[in-house]
Amino acid sequence: MCALLAVVTLLALPVLTYPLGRDQGEFATIGRGLLEGHVPYRDLWNPKPPAVFYVYAAAMALFGRSSEALRALDLLIVPVIGAALFWLGRRFANRRVGLWVALVFAVFYFTETFWTLTQNDGIVLLPMTLALVCMVKAVGTRSIVSLRWAFLAGVLCGVVVLFKYPFALFGLVVAAGYMILRRQQVSEFVGTRHAASLHAIEWRVLLAFLLGGALVIGGGAVYLAAMGAWDGLLESARVTAGYTALTFDPAELLPLLQTALGFRWQQWGLLFVLVAVGVFLPSALQARSRLGSEDKKGWLIVWLWLLAGLAIMLVQAKGYDYHWLPMLPPLALLAGSSIDRLLHTLAHGLTRLTRLSPQTVPSIASAAATLGLLAVLVAGIWPKFWPYLTGQEDRLAYYRRFQAGEFVADESLRVADYLRQRTTPGDSLFIWGFRPEVYYLSGLNPATRFIFQFPLVADWYPAAWRQETVDTLWAALPPYVLVLQVDYMPWVTGRHEDSNTLLQEFTELNNWLMFNYERDTQIGNFFVWRRKPT
Repeated sequence: MCALLAVVTLLALPVLTYPLGRDQGEFATIGRGLLEGHVPYRDLWNPKPPAVFYVYAAAMALFGRSSEALRALDLLIVPVIGAALFWLGRRFANRRVGLWVALVFAVFYFTETFWTLTQNDGIVLLPMTLALVCMVKAVGTRSIVSLRWAFLAGVLCGVVVLFKYPFALFGLVVAAGYMILRRQQVSEFVGTRHAASLHAIEWRVLLAFLLGGALVIGGGAVYLAAMGAWDGLLESARVTAGYTALTFDPAELLPLLQTALGFRWQQWGLLFVLVAVGVFLPSALQARSRLGSEDKKGWLIVWLWLLAGLAIMLVQAKGYDYHWLPMLPPLALLAGSSIDRLLHTLAHGLTRLTRLSPQTVPSIASAAATLGLLAVLVAGIWPKFWPYLTGQEDRLAYYRRFQAGEFVADESLRVADYLRQRTTPGDSLFIWGFRPEVYYLSGLNPATRFIFQFPLVADWYPAAWRQETVDTLWAALPPYVLVLQVDYMPWVTGRHEDSNTLLQEFTELNNWLMFNYERDTQIGNFFVWRRKPT
């Protein structure tokens, strides 16, 4: 298993060179601010809970303040998640299934786009998977050890909630999973003197689980309150409801999900097919999987995990690419089981049709399937990286390959280079638009606590934030201002105009810009404004 994950990680090394998208840029900007003593929500506002900012800050503290340092997070978490999924696959079925699950997860995770990798919804898979492992371990151990595993599972679920509020649904999966496996264990002692004691242990374990989660969530709240960030956190949670409600209308949500499902099919089509094959295999073939009754309960937990992941995606009412990631581990578990069943059936048939030994055919089939999955990984990463590796493209040309809507990564790099050449470290910058990656790439500090424009545009945000922003900018003029065009994001702003058009409606801010700045240049979709001479 270790050798397999090592090979996959080596093949996935090019993801280190991927540019940052918008979301990675906002996490990086706030993470850097944490290292410099800023307080989240109070000094740098964001609608998400704080866990991802601290993860990014830790990556910068360990590896430096570069894009590569942040992309290394994926290379660090995937082997650990893969090992945990291997353990679950072996526990619910057999060692072969565990190996397939680890390989499937790693292949489909690393072939995600630059937009989806190093995301909040991907990093959280580490505590999610480990929490489920702890829950399973809590079932089959002595009472005091069970309490420890359950407490640790609760701690990890608390961490999960600190990544994003809808992830609390996963905690229900862990609690329900424990009850499912434990009831199976208790049923074996029905009518014996052990049954009553087993029921008592069951409730103590669940209390330990709840205590672990409460300590993490409560401790995080106390910590933020001590830093003066509590009111900002509450406000961010409140306004997030308005943002989510934008697309709760079926007329808005269905087209988004239709588009998202089409993209998911491009990314996960093979994965969906493998899961479907496992579901619809004839019962005669399913009988060959040799799963015991307790293992079937384990697979029920996997299906609950998948349903919770689907609910997490739907409750956010956007269908963004990365909102699907909580479904990847259970899909990998189901796909790993399907591969094992298919190879077993194929080997059985080929052994009867050929003169090959029963040991040779399964080995050949497994090797072919492994190479096929590794080929999917290589095809998803290396074609766009190879010209850059061999010097046929420079970094700008390589970044030009990474696009998402109006976002083109080379524009961010060009703007950051332009600003670095004309500013000094410690200078500030104001961006009217949603391109926070430029703050991080340029090394400049946000001039206000709002590192993107939508809290100053959408109706459900406090109107006082607009005046606060203008007052802050008048008090300290940044050397440069960036204004974005053609960034139409109605699912974020609630408006169908781009940032440049919305600026004209924000009279106070537009007057401030016209009075103090002059148009310097345009780089892609960035209008660059320079402060007038004093």
